[in-house]
Amino acid sequence: MSYFNPERHKRKSLLPLLMLGSLCLVALYYAFTANQKTVPVLPENAVRPHLIRWLVENPDSWPAQDPIFNPVAVRRIYERTDYRLLWFDNYSLSDTANDLLKQLTASSSGNPSSMVDYRYHLGYFDRTLRDTPQRLQMAAVLDVLLTDAFVSYAQDTQLDKMKPRTRQQRDITPVHNGEGGFALVAYTAPRQASTDGRKYFRGYDRSAETRRGTGIDRYRHYTRSRNIDRSRHYSQPRTSRFAPGGLPPRNGQRSYGNSDGQPQVGRVPDHSEGPFIEENTPYGGDEQALREQLALYRSIAASGRWRPIPAGPAMTIGAKHPHVAHLRNLLSLYGDYRSYYGEANSNHFDRRLHEAVLRFQRRHGLKSDGIVGRETRKRLNLSPTARAHIIEKNIRRRRELPATLGDRFIQVNVPAYELYYVEDDRIRLSMNVVVGKKKHATPEIKTRVSRVVFNPTWTVPRSILVNEILPKARANPQGMENMGYRVVSGSGEHLPLTSKNLSAAGAGSYLMRQLGGEQNILGRVKFEIPNTDDIYLHDTRARSLFSLTDRDYSHGCIRLEKPRHLAEALLRPQGDWDQWRINQLTTGDETTEVKMEDNVKVYVTYWTAWVDGQGELHFRPDIYGKDGLAANQF
Repeated sequence: MSYFNPERHKRKSLLPLLMLGSLCLVALYYAFTANQKTVPVLPENAVRPHLIRWLVENPDSWPAQDPIFNPVAVRRIYERTDYRLLWFDNYSLSDTANDLLKQLTASSSGNPSSMVDYRYHLGYFDRTLRDTPQRLQMAAVLDVLLTDAFVSYAQDTQLDKMKPRTRQQRDITPVHNGEGGFALVAYTAPRQASTDGRKYFRGYDRSAETRRGTGIDRYRHYTRSRNIDRSRHYSQPRTSRFAPGGLPPRNGQRSYGNSDGQPQVGRVPDHSEGPFIEENTPYGGDEQALREQLALYRSIAASGRWRPIPAGPAMTIGAKHPHVAHLRNLLSLYGDYRSYYGEANSNHFDRRLHEAVLRFQRRHGLKSDGIVGRETRKRLNLSPTARAHIIEKNIRRRRELPATLGDRFIQVNVPAYELYYVEDDRIRLSMNVVVGKKKHATPEIKTRVSRVVFNPTWTVPRSILVNEILPKARANPQGMENMGYRVVSGSGEHLPLTSKNLSAAGAGSYLMRQLGGEQNILGRVKFEIPNTDDIYLHDTRARSLFSLTDRDYSHGCIRLEKPRHLAEALLRPQGDWDQWRINQLTTGDETTEVKMEDNVKVYVTYWTAWVDGQGELHFRPDIYGKDGLAANQF
């Protein structure tokens, strides 16, 4: 059969032709689509006129609802970059901008009206960035707010974490103005590393101190290392002599003269709080001043002029909102703002109103940031009738104390989280404190300081032993022993944390004690104040708590921000007590007790309202619910 037989020849298929045509159509479609998606190019220096007008020439022309919180810093940044966009790649956000937004979102509280979200403009970014900004002015506004949020975030996360001892020390020689004129005190220079690697220094003769009769009692001490050299040489720093030539040593150390007149050098420890510089502000706390404020708030309540601020967005300097005029009138009523003619109805949040908000926040124990957020709004909206009720409660509390508190005394005000050391009705030392949680409330106490203990031991209270320490000791006995915990028998013998000894401690037959030293929960300094609740004033290792606004975290005892300064203030009348000697006693793990010769009273108070020495009325939240007013239990 022939293959060329016409009868058997089939018609050609159209499938290859159709496939080729489809491929051509697809290629033409993608070419057209790519041409349509060309990214528009942002003109060079196109935003410069906008940025100069908003940041330099006319800041009031700023078009966004969110204000610029750091106008000076933002203006300097754009001046150095010739007023160009910093966070955009043409009309799209750069990778750096996206990274910044992720970091800001991670720091967010999740509440658009919160202070953090408002300062970082997260609500504005969320509303605006849903669509890619294709307008020049919108891109410029976003760029400025991103820069402002970056500056705020840098301030919140970096600058507040800097501690004095982490900064580079300057080459300064302090002087003291005494009766004989100005005298050299010490030479402060960058510290050098200890050659032996130990964390404590030497330089005092303790036996010499005993010969002078300073009242130091040698407390029974316990050590975890038997090879520690405990030779200390106490001296009289005010009459000590420097190295030959009459100058202090040039190595960041202080020289102490011993009984032979030869200098002994000791390195400044890292835990030093620095020189104690006395404050000199009037104390206040007068009952009559509270009565005058009570009459004022009763008159405000009776006048009918008080109105709360309605719910709305947070406000700060630069904002324009109808609630700003309401805020101005309310602060004028409280006495924080002095209104001038024509300002009462202004809706612009200016510098003078910002300062009034700061003053109101300071008087109420709030973070002084000038932002009228949720917490500040709550305090503003506490009615004058409720405030009069709070003042009445505190007048009765003041009556329970003596009319004259004494020539020297310590006051710890629990709701304010503050301690004041007062001499002759002047505050000489103030500091932040941490007080008890609500379920471990710090009680109101009238007592005295009986002794100061350096490197104290801690006998664990029964409730803490059963609920917290024993479970940890059973789970990790070696780790707890390394932290200085020991079981104490009836004869006072220190026993290891074996299962048998822990069971005896749990049954109440033995005690649990933590030895003095760096790991001790009481820190390096404890002030014994006799009371039935077993409350102490003491140091702490949890230093970060003192930077918080609300500081109720303890089991009832009072943790001190500056315990060494308080020890120096209390002990100076008893001899040559200064920061150098106290730093010496708060190294190593040897426990030393110093009896108080003078009677220094201690008042642990619960004042939610008081008038200070400058005549300003202060309020604090009722953290334990003692005022019987739910509106003040924030």
